[in-house]
Amino acid sequence: MQRLLTKRNILVLLAALFFLIAWNRSINLLYGMFALLAAVLILAHVLPRYSLRGVVASRSLPLSAFEGDLIELTVDVRNNGSTGRSMIEVVDVFPAADPGSQNPMTFIARLARKSDRRYSFTLACDRRGEYRVGPLMITSSYPLGISTARKEMKGSDLPLVVYPEIFAIATLPLMSGSAAPMSGVEAASKAGGSEEFFGTREYRQGDSLRHIHWPSTARHSQLIVKEFEIRASVEVTIVIDLQKGSDIGTGKETTLEYAVKIAASTAQYSLDRGHTVQLVGLGADDHIIPAARGLSQLALILETLAKVRANGTVSYAETVNRASEQIRDGGTAILVFAGSPLRNADLAYSFNLLKSRRIRPLCVMLDEESFSRDHEQNSGSHDRRILIADGIEGYRISKGDPLQEVFAA
Repeated sequence: MQRLLTKRNILVLLAALFFLIAWNRSINLLYGMFALLAAVLILAHVLPRYSLRGVVASRSLPLSAFEGDLIELTVDVRNNGSTGRSMIEVVDVFPAADPGSQNPMTFIARLARKSDRRYSFTLACDRRGEYRVGPLMITSSYPLGISTARKEMKGSDLPLVVYPEIFAIATLPLMSGSAAPMSGVEAASKAGGSEEFFGTREYRQGDSLRHIHWPSTARHSQLIVKEFEIRASVEVTIVIDLQKGSDIGTGKETTLEYAVKIAASTAQYSLDRGHTVQLVGLGADDHIIPAARGLSQLALILETLAKVRANGTVSYAETVNRASEQIRDGGTAILVFAGSPLRNADLAYSFNLLKSRRIRPLCVMLDEESFSRDHEQNSGSHDRRILIADGIEGYRISKGDPLQEVFAA
């Protein structure tokens, strides 16, 4: 009803009414009223479009950000016309913001001829994802506000990737290829190693003559060799659950959003300590990032995690089974999944399969019940390290748990 009761529709109705009465009664005054209203309607239609002639706008913004980051959008508006323009609105579309801030706008009362106006605004990236920002739109209702003209700026829709939030992890129990427990990078010393210089010692049978330290040999009158530090690394495989229906909760408080944050944070933790990391998630598309090291690997994993959705048909147990084929013996599998009694039973075979190949499962189980609509956020400080299965420890995460504190113990 409100859409019908606009200024323009009311004026059109009045003009039609005056015309019909004047036609029926031959009253010149009513003809004059009809002509006046018709002129107002014509001007209200033409002038806003004239106000937009020669007016252009452009916008700049970063191509990527992290969830929760504040980013600045800069908009430039220029009037290329020979006369000034009035009552111009510039409206943008920013889908990465919270619902109440997705359409930022500004109002320019007067823009002189051949002049520019620059303004900027700051918006928070509310949720991870891959977005198209825009299109940028300029509108005008000059001068009466009866009719509105709109002009879309071509090429103003720009891509934006919002990476998942990363929290600091104090410690993570990983395991070396020799099946010895470790946290971070484990160092071992060996003559003839390939890493950093460690020290010197007496020559032992089997040591390479290339590593003899001649100054020390001359000083001690016996063979002395250089000793190096070898850094042992772990192959870490992060397996996330992308089966349709596994994403429990609403908004940002869902099992998938928690799983993505945990996967991103454990990937950064592992890569910072020199480990190789790979990512496996089977949704509608297979998200498989082969094992590698370095910042470029982290960037690739974060970009993938920004896009994943729980829309796959492969069960999490089958995902783990397929992932085990790509994990070297002695590696570590970080399993992040929404836990329920039925799902945990299905995973029993997967756990045994990993252990048979000397792959250590490190489980992060998201409590499905706590993410249901009628469950309040958890604020307790109970121990979240639990026994997931026989001989397999892990973490239990509930809705509202402070993730950084969970991994601090």
